[in-house]
Amino acid sequence: MLLWNLYFLIKFGLHFAGQLTLSPLWNLALFALLLATNPAAFQNRRLMALLRYVLFVGPATALLLHELGLVVSLALVDQIRALFGFSVDYLLELTKRTIQPWMLWGALAAFMLIRVLDRYFRISTWVGVGLLAVLAMQTAELANQDKPDAVAQAKEPLAQARENLSPAELLALGQVDFQKLRVARDQESSTKLRDNTNEGVGPGAVLQGFFDKQQALVTAAFAPPLAPDFDVIVLQICSLSWADMQYAKQSQHPALRQADFIFENFNSATSYSGPAAIRLLRGQCGQARHDDLYKSPSDSCMLFEQLRNAGFDVEMGLNHDGKFQDFSKLVRSNLGGNALQSIAHNEVPAGVLAFDGSQVGRDGDYLRAWWNKRTQKESAAVAYYYNSITLHDGNRLPNSKLNSLNSYPLRLERLFNDLQSVLGEIRRSDRKALVVVVPEHGAGLSGEYGQLVGLRELPTPAITKVPVFGYWVAPGYKPASTGPINIKQSVSYTALSELFSRWLAQNAEQQRQPSWPVLLSDLPSTRFVSQQGNITVMESQGAYWIKAPGAAWKMLGPVQVASGSEAAR
Repeated sequence: MLLWNLYFLIKFGLHFAGQLTLSPLWNLALFALLLATNPAAFQNRRLMALLRYVLFVGPATALLLHELGLVVSLALVDQIRALFGFSVDYLLELTKRTIQPWMLWGALAAFMLIRVLDRYFRISTWVGVGLLAVLAMQTAELANQDKPDAVAQAKEPLAQARENLSPAELLALGQVDFQKLRVARDQESSTKLRDNTNEGVGPGAVLQGFFDKQQALVTAAFAPPLAPDFDVIVLQICSLSWADMQYAKQSQHPALRQADFIFENFNSATSYSGPAAIRLLRGQCGQARHDDLYKSPSDSCMLFEQLRNAGFDVEMGLNHDGKFQDFSKLVRSNLGGNALQSIAHNEVPAGVLAFDGSQVGRDGDYLRAWWNKRTQKESAAVAYYYNSITLHDGNRLPNSKLNSLNSYPLRLERLFNDLQSVLGEIRRSDRKALVVVVPEHGAGLSGEYGQLVGLRELPTPAITKVPVFGYWVAPGYKPASTGPINIKQSVSYTALSELFSRWLAQNAEQQRQPSWPVLLSDLPSTRFVSQQGNITVMESQGAYWIKAPGAAWKMLGPVQVASGSEAAR
């Protein structure tokens, strides 16, 4: 029982350190089964010891992950499968993130200590007593919740215990929304999820009502009064959220300050690249359930098909090979028709080495190469979709010893610098272009409760609240000296499609000096609902709620302090 006792004792330590929430009943059940199958009571001890590990290591691991707040789901299984495509350097980096040296030394010291103490004390007995004690304490806390005085007395300690919450959430939400989330969590035990428009109903009904409304939402087909004489350039960037920009200290980069508009509260609605690309490219329609993304789309939902009908030639570009999870094929099928890709990812110098060891073209070189070819074409209007994985977790700078996390700020700064350089190329060409940057999702650089650094199984605000911003580039046009227009309302892809629709409806004179406050006012609002596989995160009444398979709705919990989080502050 030495290793099993070590398992329980480590969990006691993590529980009282506030790193996990011990489930005493489940642990008592596991403890009882371990006692019942003690190899000492059987004739073939070695066989029984081996059989016990085979039977209980899996459930014990799942229980530990659950108590840490990690969600075991099919999405996580898919991510584990993807490990076989990662480079050796990236696998080593992931291992170092997950297992710190102090953990190994601590476990070794604890094992040696209980091995000595077990000669004088029955450690198993004390483990059982400890589990019963935790159960008694949790039962007493539940009983005290019915007493108003006890609840009032417990409020302050509870707030203090949760003082050290997610740096990622704070960065993603801002101080005001973050404070609302803290208050909501403190009321979690007695709160039933409600909504202003669904008073008194449960979260399932709120979510169903959201999708019912979204299903009926379709942006009107584009109807420009004249044939367009400008380009629409949509740059979809992987692994960039507001939280990541704060982590990298790039939230004040000139690329953002010189934009014409910024969506401060844009929800990408997913935490993986494939679903993000689908949602953007089908942005003419309302937000669909995750499972419906892989059904055949209607032409009326396809953003670039509508642009094609409005007079644009559709082109695409990827600064990577697009082979990972058939991304290139997915993009082509959702662009509609034939989309020309005139530049291959390896026709330009490598910007980074990808997480799977492949070459990733530098954004500036790739986009300039495409723009040079674009200016040689006679087409008056091109709708261009570009996808970049420069910031993806696991990528490294060539000829650098920096790992993925440490190189992220440099990669992000260089991407923003490249964007400014390309905008300069467009200005010097005397052509016109509407350029919009739409991140897919965040990188999860800060880590969260139930989610280690770099993982994105849980589509939380820190992952899916992304900076969407854009520019109008045209001869004679100068951005406002006061900086970009900031749109604070909660929006998603339908707002972006509506903006394109309004832009195309303008005449040439209106486009020459656009009235951004008019174009950006009263865009379609979208409640924060993010999904990844069978996991849903939803906003309601100032709080964020999560639904995982086999579990009830619950508020997002406090976040573990991840290594490197101090750099985010």
